[in-house]
This record gives sequence, C-alpha cells and structure tokens, in this order.
Amino acid sequence: MDKELDIPSNILKASQEDEYFGRMNDASAAAYIKGLCGDEMEFYLVIENNVVKEIKYYTDGCVFTKACAGTACRLALEKPIDEVLRISPQQITEELKHLPQEYIHCSILAVSTLHKAVADYLLKP
Repeated sequence: MDKELDIPSNILKASQEDEYFGRMNDASAAAYIKGLCGDEMEFYLVIENNVVKEIKYYTDGCVFTKACAGTACRLALEKPIDEVLRISPQQITEELKHLPQEYIHCSILAVSTLHKAVADYLLKP
C-alpha cells in the first residue's frame, strides 16, 4: 500500500502550503536542528519590538515535518516572543488533529527549532 494514501487530508494540505516555507537572508534570528529521525529543520525570524513580524522555515523532512513547521509558524506570527516560547508540541498536535502518534516527534522538532531561534535572538548582545 502506498504510504501517501495514509496521510490525513488536513496534514497533506498543511504540508503543501508554502507561505512560510523558505529561507531568509536578513533574519533577526535563526536556528537549525537535525532531528533524531534525520530530518533537518531551520527557522528564520524577523523580530521587531519583541514581536515576530516575519517567519520562515526550511526542512528536507516528510509531509508531517512540514505540516508541523508550518503550523508552528502560523501560531508564532505576530506574537510576542514570550507567547512564542509557550508554543508546545502538544499545541501543534492539537492544531493538526490527525497527526499520527509515530510522527509526534515532528512537532517536537518544529517547536524545538522555533524556540532555539527565539533563544538566538534573546542571546544576541
């Protein structure tokens, strides 16, 4: 059986949205993490007055990784960084509703990378 047929439609749709997909040259902050599954993820943030004004992610990962990253972007955009730091993997999972248990680690990778990008911003001199 083709594994693509097992992907819930909302996750497939979320993974195909490219509004947040890409890289930035002049980001205020950036982060990279390679997950235990081998997927690599990058986040780029433009932060003004401690609010996320622009956000992008880049990954070579699967549709579940892309859906989680895009959801994290949507939740973080136009939010103060203290709210962004409260975004959790569980929140991503709840937003996506049908994220299979075996792909929960994708939500952890997305949130960890997002939080690392915020830390990059906060730790700059």
